[in-house]
Amino acid sequence: MASIRDIARLSGYSVSMVSRVLNQHPYVKAEKRAHIQKIIAELDYTANQNAVNLSIGKTRLIGVISPYTNHACFDKIIKGILSEAFKLNYTILLLPTNYDPQKELKHLELLKQKRIDGLIITSRANPWETIKSYTSYGPITVCEETEHPELSAAYSDRKASYQEVFTYLKQLGHSNVAFTSVREKTISNSTQQLVQAYQDIFQTPADFHYLTNCDTYEDGLRVGELFLNQKKQPTAIYANGDEIAAGIYSIAVKKGINMPEDLLVVGEEDLPIGKALHFPSMNHQLEDLGKVALQLVLNPTITKQLIPHFLTFPN
Repeated sequence: MASIRDIARLSGYSVSMVSRVLNQHPYVKAEKRAHIQKIIAELDYTANQNAVNLSIGKTRLIGVISPYTNHACFDKIIKGILSEAFKLNYTILLLPTNYDPQKELKHLELLKQKRIDGLIITSRANPWETIKSYTSYGPITVCEETEHPELSAAYSDRKASYQEVFTYLKQLGHSNVAFTSVREKTISNSTQQLVQAYQDIFQTPADFHYLTNCDTYEDGLRVGELFLNQKKQPTAIYANGDEIAAGIYSIAVKKGINMPEDLLVVGEEDLPIGKALHFPSMNHQLEDLGKVALQLVLNPTITKQLIPHFLTFPN
């Protein structure tokens, strides 16, 4: 089996120069790189990646913890991470958890075992203290706002975006407004902010105005039936995703409700389905958030970066 020394001898270059080519170092002249790569191809040489990683102290592998791998919002974040990783020549390891704290801990151990260079957490299942304890083993970037100095963060101002939507609906004259969320407020900071924003704007308890466990179009169908079979139907519904909003929209159309005159649906993340159905959507720019998260996990300086949001309207 050929070795790196064989490549150096046949190419006429040093072992360190061959190593640079093998590790895709950017500062190698094109003619040198081409000549060495020709020798590598002729010898059918394949580097032992574990040995390479050990020698340079890096894997060029970033772990991404995500509760789901088939969810429109998290898919957007992951798309942004993958796009930026490709540009920077890093590989991404997707680590789904389904919000299981034990699975998340298992993924965090990869950082401790030096099997990844860093970790991005799109949404966490464990408390901050647990997450922070792993920063001594490598960099962690989270995709939510946090004041903890050990963690970098690429985040949206969720509460401000929720207040913007509810203010928009209130200004249109809506007072009977319903909304949806992914998780219960007892375990989700985002849902807590959503409920608080509703109560701040409408000055009324939110308890009977929202439904949880909403992730998909089918969930939109379910909550659409529940909301629109009430004696006093809401005149506006803010859904935590355009797919969920589309499910609600479908039920409303089946019931003969005039849209948006008698029911205004607002979604999230400005997906094609929302544009096709012409309803407003709160865009948190999740793809950009993912790109920034990848940049931050590679940056040795702890950084918090706010990603702007904006409300989009149908043409």
